[in-house]
Amino acid sequence: MTGTPTPSGRPSRRRELTEILGLAIPLAAAQVATMLMSITDSVMLGHLSSDALAAGGLGANVAFMLIILMQGLQAGIQPLIAQARGAGDARPIGRAVWGGLIIGALAILPIMLLLVRIDDFLRLVGEPEAIVEPVLVYERAFVWSIPAAALMGLLRYFLSAMERPRVAMMVAFAGIGINLLLNWMLIFGNLGAPALGLAGSGYATSATWWLMGLVLSVYVAQAKLLPHDFWRLAWAERRRGFVAVFRLGWPIAGIYAVEVGLFSVSSLLMGRFGPIAVAAHQICLGVASLTFMVPLAIGQAATVRVGFHMGAGAVARARLAGFSAIGLGVGFMSCTAVAIAFGRQLVFAFYLESDDPSYGQVVSLGMNLLAVACVFQTFDGAQVVAAGALRGVKDTRVPMLLGAVGYWGLGMTLGAGLAFWVGLGPVGLWWGFVCGLSTVSLLLCLRFRALMGRYLAVQVRHGLTGTGAVPERG
Repeated sequence: MTGTPTPSGRPSRRRELTEILGLAIPLAAAQVATMLMSITDSVMLGHLSSDALAAGGLGANVAFMLIILMQGLQAGIQPLIAQARGAGDARPIGRAVWGGLIIGALAILPIMLLLVRIDDFLRLVGEPEAIVEPVLVYERAFVWSIPAAALMGLLRYFLSAMERPRVAMMVAFAGIGINLLLNWMLIFGNLGAPALGLAGSGYATSATWWLMGLVLSVYVAQAKLLPHDFWRLAWAERRRGFVAVFRLGWPIAGIYAVEVGLFSVSSLLMGRFGPIAVAAHQICLGVASLTFMVPLAIGQAATVRVGFHMGAGAVARARLAGFSAIGLGVGFMSCTAVAIAFGRQLVFAFYLESDDPSYGQVVSLGMNLLAVACVFQTFDGAQVVAAGALRGVKDTRVPMLLGAVGYWGLGMTLGAGLAFWVGLGPVGLWWGFVCGLSTVSLLLCLRFRALMGRYLAVQVRHGLTGTGAVPERG
């Protein structure tokens, strides 16, 4: 078994922070590298034409939403593997990996079919024909990346749960250069490659992801991280793993859908206020999404560390790990809030030319939106890390329900009311984000605190002193 053994004696906050940071930093770097690959695609397509940029951006956004849901289903392997490592039992590891493989295999075909028929959906929602056909061209090339996305998602979750995230980080950064080169070759026909235009970007991403998945697979095999009987595991055990991963994974995919849906619908509603509002919204949302990558990685680290300690029966250490991770997430996002507050004006220089006729209006509205973003940054950090900590104790369904109530029952309702009925416009929608994120963060933190108190009480009742099996959550 790989991983850090649970130390004996009094829980150490410094040690736990070190362990969390050791996981979170490479995970965050890998997330940022993935975003940079997407930015690379946009920049290269922008040099082809503005129409290609629009079509490629829309096609990629639709595809990534489906990929996020698929990988959310696979995310159930993280707490299962982490708890198995903490318990010193390799058997659940093989079952969990098989479960993630089966889920990916089942999700691949429906997603690919949806993407190659994306034109029907786009016409249904009223997209102009001028953009429907180019998006379809892009998706028919990009669709070959879906199996690779399933493989990479599984391997990244596996490596983080095994506390081996650095190789995924290095592969992701190597992928930026490969993706850039292939885009340059296949879009414009350089180095003897065919000039495929918009489709070339989709093929470049597909080839890059397949190469990254292959490298990660070779590393896992050579490092012998899988149990020795992995390939000989009985089908009954593989099916058991599928059920366990799916049971944890579908609520994770659900909360991803709830949160992504909130921001997607807000983008549609923002269109009612005109192109200035849409431009400001997209720029500010991009800033918030970039800063979000770090607490997202801290949340994954929290899943692993909390799950590891729970598997070992060390509830006090699991509690410490969870709250330490939440503190890190809140601290980082508080720092970004200060940075955004003082550097708001500089943000727009990266996106717009100062001689753009709409520059002044976009900056004026964007400054107000970023001011609101400064308020919800800390709540955003707290909610995503608290959700990760709860996954470490295999608690995924209640967080999904809390997210649905907070994001849609309160956040979207209040935001739409402030925007359209009170008359605050785009800023009102963003105050809805504050309401939703603050509510969900508070509820998730209280949920984690309550569960840890319950588990500690169980250990006291059974006469345990910080180690020993912890009963399954009921």
